[in-house]
Amino acid sequence: MCIDASPQRGDTRRRGRLRRLATLRRFARREDGSLVIFGLFLLLIMLGITGMAVDVIRVETTRTRLQNTMDRAVLAAADIDNDLDAKAVVTDYFDKAGLGQYLGDVQVTSTTAADEVSYRRVSATAQAEVRTMFMRLSGIDTLTAASAATAEQGITDLEISLVLDVSGSMGSWTDGGTKIAKLREAAKDFSYYMQCNPNAARGSGKPCTVQAGKVSISMVPYAEQVTVGPTLLAQFNDPQLTLVDITDEHANSHCVTFDPEDFATADIMARNAQIPYWELKRTGHFDARSRWYDTTPDNRTCRTDSWREIRPFVGDHSEMEGYIDGLRAGGNTSIDIGMKWGTALLSPEMRQIVGKLTSTAGAGGAPVVDPDFLGRPYNYDQDYSIKVIVLMTDGVNTTQYYLKEPYRNGLSEVWRNTYYDDAFSVYDPGRGQYFYTKDGTWHDDPYGQGVDQITVTQRTCTRDKKWWRGVRCTDTTLTQTVDQPGSAVQMSYPEVWETFPTDWYAGFSWLANPVASRGNADKNGQLDAICTAAKRQGIIVYTIGFEVGGDADTVMAKCATSPGHYFPADGTNLAEVFGTIASSINQLRLTQ
Repeated sequence: MCIDASPQRGDTRRRGRLRRLATLRRFARREDGSLVIFGLFLLLIMLGITGMAVDVIRVETTRTRLQNTMDRAVLAAADIDNDLDAKAVVTDYFDKAGLGQYLGDVQVTSTTAADEVSYRRVSATAQAEVRTMFMRLSGIDTLTAASAATAEQGITDLEISLVLDVSGSMGSWTDGGTKIAKLREAAKDFSYYMQCNPNAARGSGKPCTVQAGKVSISMVPYAEQVTVGPTLLAQFNDPQLTLVDITDEHANSHCVTFDPEDFATADIMARNAQIPYWELKRTGHFDARSRWYDTTPDNRTCRTDSWREIRPFVGDHSEMEGYIDGLRAGGNTSIDIGMKWGTALLSPEMRQIVGKLTSTAGAGGAPVVDPDFLGRPYNYDQDYSIKVIVLMTDGVNTTQYYLKEPYRNGLSEVWRNTYYDDAFSVYDPGRGQYFYTKDGTWHDDPYGQGVDQITVTQRTCTRDKKWWRGVRCTDTTLTQTVDQPGSAVQMSYPEVWETFPTDWYAGFSWLANPVASRGNADKNGQLDAICTAAKRQGIIVYTIGFEVGGDADTVMAKCATSPGHYFPADGTNLAEVFGTIASSINQLRLTQ
């Protein structure tokens, strides 16, 4: 029997195709595993970023090794105590670190004095090409690791103001001697370290290694005032200079009275745009401390001792030591005025004054300022130049006296007589008469312009035979009017202050007190203002409190560049403090 199976086979094939089609439809509808492909893309990206990070880390590691080696190498090579060749030192450091093949250019600049290196500057560069491991897949085969450094050691173009307290308290006793004696020794050490040899003790006999013309020190001794000195002060009146002028009420002493606003600027004085002509006010030559009966005033606000004078831009340590040796003690304390002059001497505004002093003959015919310092003070942003103030005090700001404006100049109410040294007439405008100091009487004219009523006794004698002596005499008293001797000359206020203490003048009840004063609080404010002005210009301020009390610690610490720039001191360590400051100024500096 024959059976036809073809329809069954056909059905089987159709069902198979339908099952496969259904399977494909189910697969198309399912979302299982759809993130796998996206994940594969993310994985590739992460692997790429990780690879880049690995390459960057390898480059940074190499750069860090280069920079650390570079810093150590240039520091060692710049050391002026190192007698080895500076380039060889840098090369040796890189060879020992296994980085010699990467070292590039090495430049050395140095100066010598007394056949020894006084300044050295070393600059070097290095560069390594690091082959990449992963970035090369994107076409970046190498990355560059570079380093550079510059180090210098020595003293180069330093301008220093050494502002020293020489008030009366500096004459008191401290550990092993007077304060002023301790200061003299410490300041001379400082000058030696700065201007001769920073690596040797004064008196060691070692040669100076500091190059001439590199370090200037301006010494500013201060008490109640700062004695500028006739030579320096005269430069302000040079018609060829464009700076301010100094008033000329007298020529007996040489100080300047600053207004409060002058302490807000590092320049010599504040400027008013409304005033086309500026003048420094010369301090009156007056004595506000002696009593009225003292006819020889010697407690002047502005002292005339030559050792008190500012010594500007001294370049030789031996010369500076001579000036320091002359320091004595006496007077009140004006830290603010000392700081004001110390700052002003570093101002570029003083360049004309310093330039003039390089051609002005001083003692012995030599220029007041060494011509090496022509062009100083430098600008505040001058390369390789540092401006430093070292401000020292042993106490707090005390009272400063100054003449009120109407009594600075002009004719006074006092007349002198040209015949008698002790005959003065003091005018009372309310009474309209003159008081004679010689005899305490009142008159309509000053002594020398009026007349005196004098009593004259005349004796008449006759011979009398009855008188037992044979001569009889009779005295007759007569009153005569005679011109007063000499002449009366009206005195200016500066002449009065030259002759008498201000207390003598104020002792006449009809005359006003010609003196005003600034106390501790006002002067502390002025000190803070001038310290701020100095620091604003980039001047480094070190301060020293020598056995101070009261608010001096706080005031001096605030004045300094930072709390670390303030140094308390006593009689046992003052020299060490000055040495520490000198070392700080001389220390090695990484400049890049």
